[in-house]
Amino acid sequence: MFKSFDKLTPQQKVTAANMDIMKHSRHCALTGVIMLGNTVIDNSPTAGTDGLNVHYGREFLNGLNRKQVRYLVLHENYHKGFLHCVLPEYKRLSKKYPTLSNQAMDYVINLLIEDADPDFVERPIEELCYDERFKNMSFMQVLKLLIRECEEQGGDPTEPTDEGGQFDEHIPGEDDAAKQEEITKEVERALRQGEFMARKLAGKDSAGKDIFGLSEDRQTDWIRAMQDWVCEVCKGDDDSRMFPPNKRMLPQGIIMPSHYSETVGELVIACDASGSMAEYYGLLFGEVARICEQAKPDKVHVIWWDTKVCAAQEFLPHQYEDIAKLLKPKGGGGTNAQCVVNYMEDKEIKPKAMVWLTDGYIGSEPRNDVPALWGVVDNDSFVPRNGKLLRIKPNL
Repeated sequence: MFKSFDKLTPQQKVTAANMDIMKHSRHCALTGVIMLGNTVIDNSPTAGTDGLNVHYGREFLNGLNRKQVRYLVLHENYHKGFLHCVLPEYKRLSKKYPTLSNQAMDYVINLLIEDADPDFVERPIEELCYDERFKNMSFMQVLKLLIRECEEQGGDPTEPTDEGGQFDEHIPGEDDAAKQEEITKEVERALRQGEFMARKLAGKDSAGKDIFGLSEDRQTDWIRAMQDWVCEVCKGDDDSRMFPPNKRMLPQGIIMPSHYSETVGELVIACDASGSMAEYYGLLFGEVARICEQAKPDKVHVIWWDTKVCAAQEFLPHQYEDIAKLLKPKGGGGTNAQCVVNYMEDKEIKPKAMVWLTDGYIGSEPRNDVPALWGVVDNDSFVPRNGKLLRIKPNL
């Protein structure tokens, strides 16, 4: 004979909720993630996760019904699925903005849980982080808005508080890079398995977007794409030669000259220095340094801008290896990308190509004829009129 849910032990309640989730047409995408790590019942006030392991408070579970336990289990495992406690950039943000980061993560997850199937769950506490205005936003987008609102109200976004409706612990995982990479790969594999199961239950053998929003954007290798573009543009085609011939035409039996350039030219990297971009620099500039080493432009101009050009740095080939260490960001205001073009004209900087690194919240697009690559961080709505667009996902 089956026990009623309220007669189950805390561990049995979690197991029952896991089974319910694994049979749900959408939440079953979490099946592999649920199986990762250890589940512990302890004396904590509510629950929490370090991105791999999950703990639930014994007394807290005893006071919840089946739908509420489902909500709680979903909440913790979506934190695991989104790597909220694992990815270095998320951990940096959580350290700098402890309360607002936790709130932003919870807003994203709670909206996802309730939108997927409101009849399947019930909120485990009366007040939690839920706001319809954050619907379809990423963690980064929600955090930016929370920071802006806090500053507009005269608050300090870096100050930890007890307000905000969070009911669980987001425990930063280990700082060991190898361990972080290992957990990330395990979670990614688990998500792919879960996505396959969700599609099967939904009657889909292929295509479709999974519940995590892991469309092809998440799989995009933006680092390789940026590297290939810079190297190709800087290579140039000022001169031509018959040996070696043009490889693209050889399969058609046509022998044409290949193009090359002895002069690589200069490269401009225009860095959005508005306040919302500061947390992305660590993600971006280690890769930029490697790209400069490979493309070997004659000179690299790094221009920091918000509503005006706040600073400019120049680097020569012998410095490319250390660019990431030598960068000195300045700025923090609004955005007006045209100021970069005006600055280049005033200083007579005529690059072979330029890379814009921005979150895309720039107002109007600048008027410029230089071949451009737009590296846009965490903003799916921005589309430039000119130049190549490369969407950069912080969780890659």
